[in-house]
Amino acid sequence: MELVNALDKALGAEGALIALREQARREQRMLRRSAGAHHPSDVPKAAPRPDHASPSRTAELKSDVAALRQAFDGSFVPTASFDLASRPGGARYATALVEGLHRDYQAARYAEVAQTLPSVVDTVAALAGGSTGEPRRRASSLQCQVAVVAAKLATKLGDGVTAYAAAERARMAAEEAEHPFGQAAAAYQLTCALLRLGGADEAELNAVDRAATMTGQDPHSVTWRGALTLISAVIAARRGDPVEASRRLDQAERLGGDGNIGFTAFGPTNVRIHRAAVAVSAGDPHGVLAVGEQLDVTALPPGLHGRQGQFHLDSAWAHTRLGEDPLAVIHLLESERVAPQLVRTHRTARTLVHDLMRRERRHAVPGLRSLAHRIGVLA
Repeated sequence: MELVNALDKALGAEGALIALREQARREQRMLRRSAGAHHPSDVPKAAPRPDHASPSRTAELKSDVAALRQAFDGSFVPTASFDLASRPGGARYATALVEGLHRDYQAARYAEVAQTLPSVVDTVAALAGGSTGEPRRRASSLQCQVAVVAAKLATKLGDGVTAYAAAERARMAAEEAEHPFGQAAAAYQLTCALLRLGGADEAELNAVDRAATMTGQDPHSVTWRGALTLISAVIAARRGDPVEASRRLDQAERLGGDGNIGFTAFGPTNVRIHRAAVAVSAGDPHGVLAVGEQLDVTALPPGLHGRQGQFHLDSAWAHTRLGEDPLAVIHLLESERVAPQLVRTHRTARTLVHDLMRRERRHAVPGLRSLAHRIGVLA
């Protein structure tokens, strides 16, 4: 609350920001009461260590996404009562909010993103509504970035319809901003949404076509060409074309070093993480483990807990397929340590734990039963 007071004073909002925060809190409490969930203050903050919150966390996330869906179907009513565009530092404040959403998502703090995102949508809309000319284009770029976060979260929770709507909103905002890299980000999220909707052919064509437009050699062009090439490699693997998948992975690996331009996490380390994902798609556990021998996830830029956690989930899958249950549990626990909300919301994680429990030998797999309780596989 002290931070909100300070921001309200710095922006000269005359109490409007405090009122907005209180309204958001009231709406969140009402939403949770109607869903039968806990108040947000009862839920531990996600951190890169095991989080022993109730398994109802997944239900809470989906409840929060109801507000996200409302924000992108046109029925979300802005509540900001001050003209952010006219306030000193208003654009800087809105940018910080948007960047914070991206960082939380990459840290696998999905509940925090879901709770905060509608109010950030509102704030950025207020900035755009009060701007013209170049400030308006910058505000439209922020609207694109907010929509990209929404699309990521909806995709993560399996909601392809909301992901598609958010990706389209991102595209329209990027076009208004005349921002080619925003258009690339929107295209990437549209690809993800189409995959959720069962449109793999359209998703692959969309990714390949957009990657072909990123012809520049500047870091941003290279990054987005690489990111789009990576997702097209995964799609190729899923449709049973390992040769094309490998070719695209090789192409991406030649592009640039580790970084996080555009919140993509793109670079050689993330390419190797995608190699593991491609091996999973091909049903090749030995391939996953071979990639792991060459991979140091700590080489990723700081804060990318979701990427680290995903690699450990893929490794757990490989060890489970090979009957190496203790090693599978070690990777599951490491994934939970760095990205607890990823493990609780990821279908593969729950499936793996369920399969391991069915063949459990308690003396050989310490930690499995307690993990199963934490993520809701065991009541």
